[in-house]
Amino acid sequence: MDITGIFSESFWWLAPALSAATVLLAGVVNGLFKITKGIWQQVVAWDIGTALSVSAYFAGLIKMGQPEWLGVVMLCVVVGLSSNGIYDIPAIKAWVDAWFAKKPTASAAKKKTQK
Repeated sequence: MDITGIFSESFWWLAPALSAATVLLAGVVNGLFKITKGIWQQVVAWDIGTALSVSAYFAGLIKMGQPEWLGVVMLCVVVGLSSNGIYDIPAIKAWVDAWFAKKPTASAAKKKTQK
């Protein structure tokens, strides 16, 4: 199983749009219901971000590799983190890219030093 395919180009252009929509909608919901105390503002944002992410997947706005369910979960996490101001999209993308960067092996490092 190769999970690198779940982070497609459409994943990275849709995630910021969903994050922006989540911030806007969460602000409206929190304002309408006067949610100002505790962690409830973040809970509302996570719920809206998750709903938007799952909806975008089922609407066919995003193409993902296998396993698709993991891609949807990761989209929910990225949208939730960024819409709550924890991380920005470029920082999250760089972190994910680091997961799949090829690490030099000991024999490759030894060959490089011998040159």
